[in-house]
Amino acid sequence: MSKFAYIENERPVLSAKLRGTDGYENVVGEVLVHKLENGLCLCASFSGLPASQALPFHIHEGTSCENAGGHLLELPDIMSDRNGEAYAHYCFDRLNLSEISEHAIMLHVRKNGEEPAIACGVLKHVL
Repeated sequence: MSKFAYIENERPVLSAKLRGTDGYENVVGEVLVHKLENGLCLCASFSGLPASQALPFHIHEGTSCENAGGHLLELPDIMSDRNGEAYAHYCFDRLNLSEISEHAIMLHVRKNGEEPAIACGVLKHVL
């Protein structure tokens, strides 16, 4: 049984495969977005992360990892465990699917007062 068993039988409407950036090549992640009766639920899972850290997580204005632009939606930080894994889910009752579809989603690390991206993907429609 996965961390998201409560929603496993619901088909996602958006998904993103996140890949690690330079220096974080071992980071991999998946984000699934499910449409619920009263909003959206975003489920994320990651491995290969820096251990035991709070990592900023955002949906960006841009539609590619190369041109992500500013933050469209700031999600709560994701906390990695001592094995460098993390699981999170967020539900929104006032978020429309069209607002986030085809946008870049990034995981960051706090480093020297900055937040460089450590993984990125694009939320695509599931066919």
